[in-house]
Amino acid sequence: MRSLVGMKIPGYFPTPEAVVDRMISEAGLEPDMMVLEPSAGSGHIADAIRAAGIEMENLVCFEINSTLRSILTHKGHQIRAADFMDYDPTDNAMGRPWEEFDRILMNPPFEDGQDIEHVMKAYRHLKAGGRIVAIMSRGPFFRMDKKAVEFRSWLSSVGGLSEELPDGSFEDSDRSTGVATNIVVIIK
Repeated sequence: MRSLVGMKIPGYFPTPEAVVDRMISEAGLEPDMMVLEPSAGSGHIADAIRAAGIEMENLVCFEINSTLRSILTHKGHQIRAADFMDYDPTDNAMGRPWEEFDRILMNPPFEDGQDIEHVMKAYRHLKAGGRIVAIMSRGPFFRMDKKAVEFRSWLSSVGGLSEELPDGSFEDSDRSTGVATNIVVIIK
């Protein structure tokens, strides 16, 4: 973790404990569930998922950055070395059907609407009856560009809910930022 001090990692803003606690509460985790963390960073969310009783073999993490993957591996998390956005659902390298996750908890990168893309892709990997709990920037909820408008329409069509988190929610992050965020919950 010390190696991260001063290191520039685009889109890496670790989820503060209070936000992770809210995500865990919203997720309704049960011990036998298969859980995905598609933008695991250094493991703040993944660590909390395991602490909530999810077995190591039932938690799958994705992380694009090799330094962060090393930290996750050191913590004992199951890692997919590839970028989640490049994950091909027809690739059955995990040995299970691709649409397998009961819960997906995520704090994806926000730049250039990546949070929109990550949440919509995650939905494709969710079991019927499964739940996504995602942190997103507020931008997709007020911007009028095509991507944001289409996302709001899609979110409504799948019955997703969005709630603004308190201003300053990420000021307690290991990489403090004042970006305004929402928590999104989608049940498939």
